[in-house]
Amino acid sequence: MTESIKPLISFKNVDKAFGTQVVFEDFSLDVSKGETISIIGPSGVGKTVSIKLLIGLLDADDGEIWFDGVQTSAFTKDEEYFPMRRRVAMVFQGSALFDSLTVYENLTYPLREQFRMKESEMKSIVEEKLEWVGLPGTEEKMPAELSGGMKKRIGLARAIVTNPEVILYDEPTAGLDPINTHRIADLILSLQERLKCTSIVVTHDISSASRLSDRAAFMYDKKIKAVGKLEDLMNSTDKFVRGFLAGDPSLAESF
Repeated sequence: MTESIKPLISFKNVDKAFGTQVVFEDFSLDVSKGETISIIGPSGVGKTVSIKLLIGLLDADDGEIWFDGVQTSAFTKDEEYFPMRRRVAMVFQGSALFDSLTVYENLTYPLREQFRMKESEMKSIVEEKLEWVGLPGTEEKMPAELSGGMKKRIGLARAIVTNPEVILYDEPTAGLDPINTHRIADLILSLQERLKCTSIVVTHDISSASRLSDRAAFMYDKKIKAVGKLEDLMNSTDKFVRGFLAGDPSLAESF
């Protein structure tokens, strides 16, 4: 009998609360190396909390979180996360660019923090990544000079300057018009192909999730309720899963 392949990322029976507000009870999810999985569900159910727990921006109250065979939820010091964080990049919903820094300075920031590189090496990397996201020649622009869609793309470029093994996307298409939503989804697909990375996409944009994901994990009632291909979830026997994906307003109060 061949040994089953262990997941790259695993949440096992995780609990998380903020005071009296319980976010997770028995939250469990496995993510395989090289796959793209979307965490979908209503707003406010804790989708973003899951990826913040993974990289140690928040601590779990109970349960286990594993990354590549290491139980990160057992860490007690922030520096213990550093080796894992060098392998993981996060694309924040609001792009999280430094307003006082140019595009070039924003993109070289993680390179200066994590590596010892010559300026010429960093310049070459920045030029390449800006080309990848369709914004060559924007190195000297300030964030205030960029449109919302451009900021999203610069945020993507900054996330990939270190060639991460894992990319975490927090609502990557939120607040964008349909054209830029489509453009960002295309970019994410191209980055997945170029980097061969593992991706977790937190979103409530079902159209984007359908385009981007190998699997989707539907979250409500403090845990993952269903995992599988999105077309299978749309035919789920769970009426809440099926109703949400169908946009059934009669179920709005249930969420």
